[in-house]
Amino acid sequence: MSEKKSETSSGYKRTLSNAHIQLIALGGTIGTGLFLGVGDSIHKAGPSVILTYIIVGIFLFLLMRALGELIMSDLNKHTYIDFIEQYLGKNIGFITGYLYWFSWITLGMAETTALGIYFKYWFPTLKPWIPGIITIVALLIINLISARVFGNLEFSFAIIKIITIVAFVLLILYLLITGAKTSFGPVAFANLDDHGGFFARGPHGFLQGFQMVIFSFIGVELIGLTAAEVQNPETTLKRAINQLPIRIILFYVMAILGILLVIPWSKVSTNSSPFVQALGATGIPDASSIINFVVISAAVSSTNSLLYTAGRLLFSVTYDGKGKWNKAFGHLSRRQLPQNALILSALLMGCAPAITLVIGDQAFNFISSTTTSMFLIIWCLMVLTHISYRRKTPADQLNDFKMPGFPYIDYFILLFFILLIILLLILPSYRIPMIAAIVTFIVLYLISKLWSNEKAV
Repeated sequence: MSEKKSETSSGYKRTLSNAHIQLIALGGTIGTGLFLGVGDSIHKAGPSVILTYIIVGIFLFLLMRALGELIMSDLNKHTYIDFIEQYLGKNIGFITGYLYWFSWITLGMAETTALGIYFKYWFPTLKPWIPGIITIVALLIINLISARVFGNLEFSFAIIKIITIVAFVLLILYLLITGAKTSFGPVAFANLDDHGGFFARGPHGFLQGFQMVIFSFIGVELIGLTAAEVQNPETTLKRAINQLPIRIILFYVMAILGILLVIPWSKVSTNSSPFVQALGATGIPDASSIINFVVISAAVSSTNSLLYTAGRLLFSVTYDGKGKWNKAFGHLSRRQLPQNALILSALLMGCAPAITLVIGDQAFNFISSTTTSMFLIIWCLMVLTHISYRRKTPADQLNDFKMPGFPYIDYFILLFFILLIILLLILPSYRIPMIAAIVTFIVLYLISKLWSNEKAV
């Protein structure tokens, strides 16, 4: 491979293979949101949460097609923020860059908080902050070695998650066919209708379920952030994006359906993983311990991906800038890694225990709500960026990975995200996190204006 092919203009090496990127794509979509957060979604929406996952999954697939076209237009760009800066302006790029970086930090906090919940299954008296801190330190060391080591680790974690979910779905299918019973009763489709119907919580409950479902899908765009370090990105990234619907059906819809076939929705736990609860109900020896190990590995995997992403985002927004801050975090180490950006991101993720001490058991829900709110704003800006790109780029210069149905599908996606923002502002339990995300955006906008004015003087 030539030097031009193996290294990007920013200094990154293309060390991630096709296998890496495919499994990183899976790792980005299978995490705490599915293994833990789904309990909250089921509690609020009832069986209709299955429909919620399908709806959100379709819109995020369309979002990824739009982002895929952006990525293919310039594979040397570090992150989506570079495209936002080019097509929406430097100020919006600055705002989105830091909001996006902070969003990944809060998502990492949610994952480390979940680790404390998972370990309580085996160690009820263990301090909930200990597993998270140990995990962050270990993952930081791994991420500081090389992107390929990160890829190999994520490869291994993703295989564990994939095998587990496939095995879970097949086991529930077998129990369904054989008419087996669990501690909750027969494994049957009747569980979807016998406890108040498919829309057991009514329209209000159905709408409340959207927040955690959206949180479950956060990370789906991670594959685009690996563009600068993946081999043969033209083929690999297209394939990963186009396979997203299959992953949504198998790893979300089928897995959640499996839970609901075993456990009546009203008895699904919100304080532990429903997967652990479902397998424990089957009576299979050590099944719940095995699945608990898997959900822990899923949280570690997600934290690994989030730390990788946050470090590269901070590098991206400070790259080639002036001032001590930009020089400290906008350069690569001898290993061609954003070392300082990774270290700061890890330190901030390690602040999650402080939130847990203040809020208590509601820490995970509060952090996840805040993360969801920030990502909805960012996704809106990403759609606007794609619209601007298509309008400013001549037809003969567009790549062959075009967004279908432009511009109507873009406006449809944008409307969906805006309606979700309005929904979170209306629902009392999500109002404060959504307002906090909007206020953060406004504060960053004011900072960017002041920064621009100082440069103009």
